[in-house]
Amino acid sequence: MKPAINLIGKGLTDPHIKIFDDTAYLFASRDASPENNRFVMPDWQIWASDDLLHWTHVYTLRPEDTYIGRKFDGCWATDAVKKDSMFYWAFSEVDQTNDLHQIGVVRASNPAGPWEDYLGGPLVPDKSVGTAAYDPCFFTDEDGDVYILFGVWKYYIAKMSDDMRSLAEPPRPIEILHAEGPYGKGKTDDKVFLHKRGDLHYLSWGAYYAVSKHLHGPYKYRGCIVSPELLDEAFRGSTWPHGPTQGRHGSFFEWRGQWYFAYCEMCFSGNRYFRDFWISKVEYGEDGSILPLRMSLNAVTTPSTPCNGN
Repeated sequence: MKPAINLIGKGLTDPHIKIFDDTAYLFASRDASPENNRFVMPDWQIWASDDLLHWTHVYTLRPEDTYIGRKFDGCWATDAVKKDSMFYWAFSEVDQTNDLHQIGVVRASNPAGPWEDYLGGPLVPDKSVGTAAYDPCFFTDEDGDVYILFGVWKYYIAKMSDDMRSLAEPPRPIEILHAEGPYGKGKTDDKVFLHKRGDLHYLSWGAYYAVSKHLHGPYKYRGCIVSPELLDEAFRGSTWPHGPTQGRHGSFFEWRGQWYFAYCEMCFSGNRYFRDFWISKVEYGEDGSILPLRMSLNAVTTPSTPCNGN
């Protein structure tokens, strides 16, 4: 069966989908080649859709057009947010050779660009907190205040200034009780994301998540949304070294009354360094738990039974 989403084979990964004016915008990093044997990610891209299946390219952000100022292959995960009348797009600068990790941000009056580097330097500099500063996520609270989350293994959160030019406070670590992840108990992962439904905040790292009624936590681990027996055959053939719950980093979003999860997917290439992305419908149990995803080539399919943790 042919995949339903028209972007397979383009290497678009680390998907964050945001809804602006009833249009879905995919903010993604990009793996350069199916021949990659390491992460080679030369730019960031934006694609737009009105049905989640057919996508049109609207913008490419090159590292040369940011404070980085040169070609660069460590263009890791991104996220975007609207604040007042402007759009802000945060990105990861990751230099594995020199152990450098920092977060930059650009802005635009339209999600399709053009985007400008209005700071001329990183928003979150390297080694400014007790974790590697990459994989940003924006969250807007009920008062319209924007927060940024980021990190690997240990996550940090900070409120943004009203003008989105700096952090309004020192980043503070987020406590997660009884955390689990693809590497075992007591460990999380990179690629943090935060969404809210009802009175619960859902803090996720790939396929794993924790919940809290309070933005700053503490968060209690609830479970994993990927269940191997609910994966169609196409999604079982190729997986990460730690199994099918590893590497499916992504974002939750609500559109037209339905929740979805967009995530990294390597089954189409069989190469963990040339990932695509996929989308599945998300359903919640009566207790607020996220039901395990039904992953299918039909895309946006429906899960079945509760996925509860400790």
